[in-house]
Amino acid sequence: MAKGIVVIDPGHGGTANIGGSDANHAVTPSGVLEKTMTLTMGLLVRDAVVAANGVQNQVSVIMTRSSDVNLSLAARANVARDRQADLLLSIHFNGFDGKTRGVETFVRPAADNVNHADDLTFAQKVQSRVFQAIKARDANTRDRGVKDLKLGVLDDRALGNTAQKHRCRACLLEIEFIDVDVVDKLLNTGGNAAQVRSEIANAIRDAIFAELA
Repeated sequence: MAKGIVVIDPGHGGTANIGGSDANHAVTPSGVLEKTMTLTMGLLVRDAVVAANGVQNQVSVIMTRSSDVNLSLAARANVARDRQADLLLSIHFNGFDGKTRGVETFVRPAADNVNHADDLTFAQKVQSRVFQAIKARDANTRDRGVKDLKLGVLDDRALGNTAQKHRCRACLLEIEFIDVDVVDKLLNTGGNAAQVRSEIANAIRDAIFAELA
């Protein structure tokens, strides 16, 4: 049985950069903003988790944002601290050169992460399931793996983790590179885009349940 509290953090938002959080980063060829896609996916994940709750699963979902607003990176992590969350997942989409592809997930480096090993375990569950969900639809995606990166939203102090008590495992997921035409079609403009988004949300849900089991 999966039981616990998870914070879903849709990256970016609003119109102003706040506390290390840009209002937006990547943009698709058709003009869809990353901040819009992260919110859509975050809400899909929330709904997928809630729909699967019952006797076997009792997972509470808290959103850092549920509208087009921006929060500082510390404020996002503080939601997990204040609600004593077991997990925080920050959702993003990548953009680079219009060619690069793949799924990747980040955790804070061990040097300033009191639960690095636990974060890695959570991140690997997320990475594997999301990659497989996208690969089932597009064999050209790449598994870019789980990597260390010093990201503010994953900071232990902001999450409320200490050496003595560190219940919150956290990672940041970059679902794909949305500045690539085929990815834009896969996730936004194609006839199956809504279904693909749902499949990715379900993959994230499954990773959450597996981590909280």
